[in-house]
Amino acid sequence: MTVYKSGRPVLIDVGVETYTARTFSPERYGIWTMQSAYHNLPSFGGIQQQAGAAHAASDVSVDMGESASVISMDIAGAYPADARLVSYRRTLRLIKGSAVEIVDEFDGERPPVLSLMTQETPVLTDAGLRIGDLADIDITGMDEPVIEEIPIGDPRLRLAWPEQIYRVLIPFNGRVLRLRIT
Repeated sequence: MTVYKSGRPVLIDVGVETYTARTFSPERYGIWTMQSAYHNLPSFGGIQQQAGAAHAASDVSVDMGESASVISMDIAGAYPADARLVSYRRTLRLIKGSAVEIVDEFDGERPPVLSLMTQETPVLTDAGLRIGDLADIDITGMDEPVIEEIPIGDPRLRLAWPEQIYRVLIPFNGRVLRLRIT
């Protein structure tokens, strides 16, 4: 999931580093940009999404309305059994001209930690996060987030991103995490 506001990235997909033989080998998921932990997704005790058609979302629904568009899916099937997930429903709602809402609800044994990737510097606020001078993310259902700075040295990535980007790790403090981006 990527989110833009006024033509600028709020939540990013980092992309891929310069292609090497490793990119096309069985070791490709050892490359950090290929790991789900560096996408806008949850991990469970360090357990990440798996690749391949067998690891797919299910129960997908889409509603394209006049004032809002919504997509909802259960992404639990994208994780291995070690994640101990029963379900993980992600619902994204675009309220046209106003906000993006993301609601993640999970049922499982391992509490999730959501990763959010940003280009702009994230700053903790009383309500959640401020992403540079671009957006506010109000967050409910979280424990104390951790902000990591990730240096970008790869020449291909430097074509798209500045010298560093950021990963915000947001632990759940219950079964539901809500984000509202304005």
